Formats: sequence, C-alpha cells, structure tokens
Amino acid sequence: MHRNDSLVCQHCFKDKVLIDLIRREGRRGWCDWCGGRNVYVIPLYELGDIFRDVVQIYSPDDIHGDWISYLLQEDWNIFSDRIEQAPNDLMQELTVAILKAGLDPKDYFSGDYPDYNDFFRRKEGWLVGHWHDKAEAYFLNGQKRLKETLPSISNHKKPIDDLPDQLEIAFEDLSKLYDPGHILYRARIHKDRFHSQWFSLSEIGAPSPADARAGRANRKGEPVLYLASEDETALAEVRAWQGMAVALARFEVKKRLLVVSFLNYELPDSPFFQEFLEWKIQLAALFDRLADELSQPVLPNEDENMYFSTQYLCDYVKHSRYDGIEYPSAMGKGFNVAIFDPAHAKPLDIKYLRIKEIKHKYDSLNEDEPLYDESPFGYLFMKD
Repeated sequence: MHRNDSLVCQHCFKDKVLIDLIRREGRRGWCDWCGGRNVYVIPLYELGDIFRDVVQIYSPDDIHGDWISYLLQEDWNIFSDRIEQAPNDLMQELTVAILKAGLDPKDYFSGDYPDYNDFFRRKEGWLVGHWHDKAEAYFLNGQKRLKETLPSISNHKKPIDDLPDQLEIAFEDLSKLYDPGHILYRARIHKDRFHSQWFSLSEIGAPSPADARAGRANRKGEPVLYLASEDETALAEVRAWQGMAVALARFEVKKRLLVVSFLNYELPDSPFFQEFLEWKIQLAALFDRLADELSQPVLPNEDENMYFSTQYLCDYVKHSRYDGIEYPSAMGKGFNVAIFDPAHAKPLDIKYLRIKEIKHKYDSLNEDEPLYDESPFGYLFMKD
C-alpha cells in the first residue's frame, strides 16, 4: 500500500506536461510506484491539485461509469506503459492516490470531493443542443441581435460570461490566410440536357441574388462563392454521372482573405494547466458537428431548417470580420471553401471534362436503417 506522500517519477507518465514538470520541480531518487532508480521524482501531493482540476470534466456514475484511471488514460493517454500494464490495478491505485494526495481527510469526506474510488463517466455535451436551439430562434425571429442569441454558458464550472468573445478566440486559433493568387476550383454541370453552349467566365461563378438558393453557408437571395481545394473535389461535389460533361474552372483569390477553417479543431495534447478545459471539449464537439453538417450535400426540396445552424455559424464568422470558411467535403478527398463575397475571387479559365469512371465503396444496408444518414441533423427530428 502506497502512502499519499510517496514519490512518483517521470517514467510513470506519457503526458509531456507532467514529465516536464517532474524534471523541472523534482529531484533524483527512487520511484515508489514503478521502482525506477536515480530518476526524477516528485511527491504525489504536488500533482494532486492539477489532477483534481482535470477530473472535474467527469461526473460520478456508479451504474454506467468506469474507473477514473481508465477514462483519463483513454481520453488523454497520461500514464506510461509500465504503469498501465502493471498488475493489480496499479494505474487505478496511483490515480486515486494522486487525487487524494494533499487533501485533509476531513475535507475529503466532507462531500466537497467525489469518492475517487467510485465510477465516473464523461459529462454529456450541452453546447451542441444549445447552439441549434439558439440558431432556430435567431432565424425564426428575423435574424436580429446576433450576439444576444448566442448560448449562455453561465452553468460552466468556471463561468464564461461572454460566449461571443470565446468564439472569437476560437476563430482566431482556427484562422487561415489565403494570399492573392491562391488557386481554388469550381465545377458546374448543365442541368438542361440539350444545352450545348459552354459556360462563360461570367456564368461560372456564384449565382445572382435572384437565383441564389439557400445553402449551408448562405440564405436564399444572399449568394456566396462555393469553391473546392482541388479539381477532383470540385468534380465530386457536383455529383456528375459517368459520361457527363463537366465545366471545371480555376479561380484566383484577388485579395488577402482570412478564413476560419473547420477542418480539424483539436483538443490540447495535455489536459493539465488548461483554462476552461470542459469548455474546449464542448467546443470541439460543436465544431465537429457543424463541420459534419457543412459537408452534407444539399438535396432538392430539403427543409431549409436544416441549414439554420450552419447559416448561424457563418453569420457569426462574417460578423467577426472573416472572409469565409473552410469545411470538409463529403464527396471528395479535399475540402470546400465558402467565400462570403463572391467578388473576392475571379475565374481564370474553364475546361470541359467528361467523367469516365466513378468508384464507390459501400456497406450493406439493413432493413431497419434509414435511407439517409441524418445524424448531423438529429436534433430536428427529435422535436415534438
């Protein structure tokens, strides 16, 4: 049985922040946990507070939960192989010892702290649902007072009073610069089978306000320029069939554009010393959902309510003075770009291509599965 003032070394962990901390603050000695000799060691109580801060992102759950050590390891890969693979549940014993280290037993059993020997679970996401509710209210109320409609997160453990400011910080982290001359692609097909005249440069761009349909990044009558990162993705996005002729245009960015990229919002590598860690986890889930929604192809006769959340996002990105967004493509291997002002990119040339082959990878569909994967829009179908 290890004491709460026992020594742990850098070889007990994989987390770089912890390893650097132990090397910086520790001293040479013998590790009480992995048996390492002449290694940098630190008393457990010096890790207690930072571990307890991280565990606040989990909730006790004796019925459906798991050991806290397993959750920390699965989510953050904190412990080294020698601790994770040690017999007799050493990883759990070490985790609980760290979490209790430095606490007065009276304080620990006062109810202010959970029983770290109990089971825990990941907290349920709430920001995604809040966002969709607020997006729907924003559009149904005539798109007024954008900032006032953003979700309140005052129920956070460390309250963030101004979500708009936090979103702008996240946008800054996700921002990407397009220099003048950057090349993007756009493809179009002729919807009239008997139309034989090629598109001109003036016709290949965004539609006029009168012809602009609602889309993931725009409302009806407010055109944006949808482009792709590469030619194959542009071709895939128009969903041409084998033998179809497709017009493919190269577009050149005319001015420096600052866009927000929703291709990959990453959580920090380490959970330690992170301000608003729970908020960052919620935000990652939201951006992942919105990226999924943005990537979904627009179908004819689709309910425009399905665009509310992504249009809401684009309104706020635009309100924050960005020129567009990047988002994944569900059709091609590249990604898509929506430029809010179509005048910021010009077509250079057009070539016509004929689709020779289309390849699909597929899984069999069970009878009880829906015909369309509506998972990004499940919130719409759960309403009364």
